[in-house]
Amino acid sequence: MDQKMRVLYVSPEVSPFAKSGELADVAAALPKYLSLRGIDISLIIPKYRRPEIESSAPELVFAELPVPLGGKITKASIYRTEAGEYPVYFVDNPKYFWREKIYGPATGDYLDNDERFIFFNRAVLEFLLKAHLPVDVIHSNSWPAALIPVFLRTHYLKEPLFKEIATVLTVHNAGYQGEFPPESLALTEIDWNSFNSRELSYSKRFNFLKTGLIFSDVINTVSSAYKKEVQTKKHGFGLEKILRSRRNDFFSIRNGVDYELWNPENDPFLAANFSLRSLDGKKICKQDLAREFGFSLAPQTPVVALTSYLTRYKGFDLLLGAMDELVKMDLGMIVCGQGDEKYEKEFSRLKKKYPGKIAVRFEMEPWLAHKIVAGADIFLIPSLHEPCGLNQLYGFRYGTVPVVRATGGLKETVKSFDRKTLRGNGFVFKEYSSEALLRTLKEALDCYQEPPLWRKIMEEGLRQNFSWEIAAREYLELYERALKSHRRGRFGH
Repeated sequence: MDQKMRVLYVSPEVSPFAKSGELADVAAALPKYLSLRGIDISLIIPKYRRPEIESSAPELVFAELPVPLGGKITKASIYRTEAGEYPVYFVDNPKYFWREKIYGPATGDYLDNDERFIFFNRAVLEFLLKAHLPVDVIHSNSWPAALIPVFLRTHYLKEPLFKEIATVLTVHNAGYQGEFPPESLALTEIDWNSFNSRELSYSKRFNFLKTGLIFSDVINTVSSAYKKEVQTKKHGFGLEKILRSRRNDFFSIRNGVDYELWNPENDPFLAANFSLRSLDGKKICKQDLAREFGFSLAPQTPVVALTSYLTRYKGFDLLLGAMDELVKMDLGMIVCGQGDEKYEKEFSRLKKKYPGKIAVRFEMEPWLAHKIVAGADIFLIPSLHEPCGLNQLYGFRYGTVPVVRATGGLKETVKSFDRKTLRGNGFVFKEYSSEALLRTLKEALDCYQEPPLWRKIMEEGLRQNFSWEIAAREYLELYERALKSHRRGRFGH
């Protein structure tokens, strides 16, 4: 392209404005590195009830943007702020987004998530029209942004501004699809003839993610291992046939780490900084973490941490099944995150049952995440499914050794330490069981008791490079593929 490629990055969450999981970190870092590669990029997300959004002092762009929704016109407001070298736009409607959480409280999803995100998808396109904002590629992320491709192929098919726009959909986790009753389709104002197994429905429900997979020019996911897994019946959550049918347009680009934000040498959240050359500061970070969580641990006692959205996909059932045995070991356990109510209740109970052994926080603040990764000795990631995983990559950077289950991006990035060859950057178990978790954690703790050995494992991780610079180059190629695919006219435009 002679001019800069123009990309609109659409996500339901972006750090620091709104976060429930790793998607927010990806959406914060990738656009930054795409901008550095010369892409003219803009972000757009909902305007949630978050102090981080208000403190960014967003300016009003459109006070009243008409958005078609279920045969009526609903008003949106559009705000803009700057994030470094590129703009971030916010879609506002207090009825839908002035809430404490992104998708719902610990008791479950908001009952109107279909209406909320249909409105968001439609508002994005109406904003582009009203602002006459030229875009070459719209990059949608996960099910809440997956309807944009189908809207472009239906309601906006004849809009001159949209004629050349290519679409990319990133599947961050196929387990979250945005499934709703058939009646939800009426809110989209799409012809009911499209509600069939070849297009918008799955198991007689309106499926946002499936719709995006069908109508996007290209699709990608976040590790090559997960790309293979998700095309199987065991891991595809019912979408495997669609993904296999689109295998020529289905790619994988592994997530990266923004080493400007995640760098123990200058991290402002840490009690002390450290590096591969000098690890002394990590001991101070461990003491600081113990104080933060109210632990009274001996300096040589290992701290094991698990920070994640609290859901069965992240392996919390395994951890709960192992907890009575785990607390018999000489360690301190930190669990930090938000999520399903049943896990919050269970870990609250365990915290009372085992005071001084287990510390729990139900929050996901950036400063706390940095303190945990810097101060812990071991990062436990026992996921049932893990498309890519970022915590193990953060762990490498901070000398925190990952103990993970072999799934998705975890088995792609973590290599089990071998005492014979002295090679490996962590510990991996295959079987999804509490027994396998305990066995592998004990293996890690045995190595921890040999400081020279442990330091070797830490140093191996510290030498890893998972910079977003590599992934950004691959995304630029993916966008070019999407443009070529769009021009070939798969949908007859």
